[in-house]
Amino acid sequence: MPASSRTAKVFDALHRPPQTEQTPEGTRVTVRLPVERATTQMAGHYPGFPILPGVLLIDCVRQAAGSALGAELRLCSIDRARFARPLLPGDELELSLLVTPETNSRVGVRARGARADGQMAAELSVTLEPVVADA
Repeated sequence: MPASSRTAKVFDALHRPPQTEQTPEGTRVTVRLPVERATTQMAGHYPGFPILPGVLLIDCVRQAAGSALGAELRLCSIDRARFARPLLPGDELELSLLVTPETNSRVGVRARGARADGQMAAELSVTLEPVVADA
């Protein structure tokens, strides 16, 4: 299977480039996502009460970290996922990440997502690694 099909985007979370800042702790990344960008995926999650699926939040983290590092990344593990409040149509998500290098070219990412009203929506901790093209 080609690398591109293994990491196909469920949706494009990065309609605007993320803001990045190099710090002693790692790379800080901030991205804003209007929830409407995922209207198609929200339609069946849940019928009559659409919310942004958690898997899309995880993919947002992957896309934002990859953009900041200039590499296509894939998910290795979800170390922590806490979804505290639903993200509804009309909401805007502000996702703040701290990307830190780990062993074997992997990176750890701690992310916090807040709604436009400042309420915490999600906290995530994942491990990502670069996609290696097939030989």
